[in-house]
Amino acid sequence: MGIKVVMAPLSGAASDPRTLAAAAAVARKFGARVEALHAAGDPRDAVPFVGEGASGALVEQIVGAAEKDLKRRAEAARAAYAAWSAAAGVESALIEPSGSEEDAIARHGRFADLIVLPRPSEEDQIASTVAFETALLETGRPVMVAPSAGDISFDKPVAFAWNGSREAARALGAGLPFLKGASKVVAIVAGTNVAENDQAPLEAYTARHGLKIDVARADVPTIQAGPHILAEARKAGCGLLIMGAYTHSRLRQLVFGGVTRHVLQNADLPVLMAH
Repeated sequence: MGIKVVMAPLSGAASDPRTLAAAAAVARKFGARVEALHAAGDPRDAVPFVGEGASGALVEQIVGAAEKDLKRRAEAARAAYAAWSAAAGVESALIEPSGSEEDAIARHGRFADLIVLPRPSEEDQIASTVAFETALLETGRPVMVAPSAGDISFDKPVAFAWNGSREAARALGAGLPFLKGASKVVAIVAGTNVAENDQAPLEAYTARHGLKIDVARADVPTIQAGPHILAEARKAGCGLLIMGAYTHSRLRQLVFGGVTRHVLQNADLPVLMAH
């Protein structure tokens, strides 16, 4: 399956230009259309966070502040899109639905082949993480996480992480369009629970898609494999990493750490994830 529709949610944050840059790079490679998305939001959504005992004056003040913030974000998102679209050279449109960002991503993301988002940031940790998890878990589509800095190029080698999980298999399938055009493909087999006899069928499957893979093994506990995966991708000079996300539960990863969390926090190259 080719990639023809790329959705790029915009939040009105400083990361929007990077999101659009990554989306444009994908669009140029596959001749795709970019659909930038910014949800209008509802200022009344801020009210539940102040508690039931809040006075009417306080509620009105909070709603007013939320309205100003939503307006500021909308203007910033439009400005980022306008500046980008003038020079991007790809087919695109800006979609501004009503409602919350989560609802908009879930609804519109199901009609995209790929969703591009920025790496969750410390400045906007909750909102950016919610957007990422909504795209990953509620749309059924793969998600590409754009790095906060550095070159975005899909002409470099591509790596995919393999641990024998359902999520890794889904990511491999979603990433095939990128793998087929890569100058080199590196399979990073990570985890002590990965069967040794997985390698032969993995090589046979990728060979049927016309791919020759270089295999790099990292015999570490699967949930601690993040640093090794990134190190192998950097060593191979990769421009993209493909991997399954949340192979272990999100709660376990939140408490104990994990591959998805580590990669989100430390990747300096685009990462295509599927769940």
